[in-house]
Amino acid sequence: MKKLTILALLAALVSSCRSDVDPVLGTYLKDSLSVVTERCQNVLDAAYMAGTLLEERTDIPGWEGFPVKHYEYYTGVDVKINVPKKGEVYMLNPSAEKLAKWIINAVWDVKGTLNYEDIEKVRTFIKWQSGGQFPVRGAVYEAMYTPDFYEPYIFKDGVTVYVADSLMFPADKHCTQEQLDFYLNLTNADLKPNTGRYARICSTTREMYYANGGTVAVGTGNDGERSQAWLDVVRDLYQKAWNSDKNELITAWAKSNL
Repeated sequence: MKKLTILALLAALVSSCRSDVDPVLGTYLKDSLSVVTERCQNVLDAAYMAGTLLEERTDIPGWEGFPVKHYEYYTGVDVKINVPKKGEVYMLNPSAEKLAKWIINAVWDVKGTLNYEDIEKVRTFIKWQSGGQFPVRGAVYEAMYTPDFYEPYIFKDGVTVYVADSLMFPADKHCTQEQLDFYLNLTNADLKPNTGRYARICSTTREMYYANGGTVAVGTGNDGERSQAWLDVVRDLYQKAWNSDKNELITAWAKSNL
């Protein structure tokens, strides 16, 4: 059964169609790859950091050969300073079709079947968690705790990281151009030993990685044990996914949540 193609599997999803639609047509409209791709475009339309494209590079250290894009973007008007804040970030975001295939394969690998509810659960989670954005390096502004107060989170290899030099992180949460440039060129040596818990684009945790068969020692989500090795694992898995129809980071999340 698992040898069936994705399109053949999608064509078998009659049970997810509305009762007032012809089953074959309804399956196509609701569950074909093209329609899942269209829904994934809706995810990517929420990618607020894909503002002004400054350049595309294939020589970012650790990401050589990958089409990493350098964006400049602005937040909404910040409630503390009454003007937008400028951010800069290197990103490697999937196309809508690539994202659709990653989601479809994750659901199939975990459940052994496909249905609308599972596909939508993964898709909508990615939309609200990341908008399909994978920050290779840079400053990610989010108004996470206070409406319209945009705080910077520094990312490397799809994971939140913490800068070791306190002078290179803004006390007022408003990054200078010098700081933005610094974040675009981060190395692991510039960071505190621990990293954030979650990996883009699906907020995959170390625990999910282990549960999905991961064997590299990356620590745990507990404070004091979040090893920088997580950055290497996330980078390697995302790069593997880039040239594949599968993304093990998404599959790991699906295994723990479907």
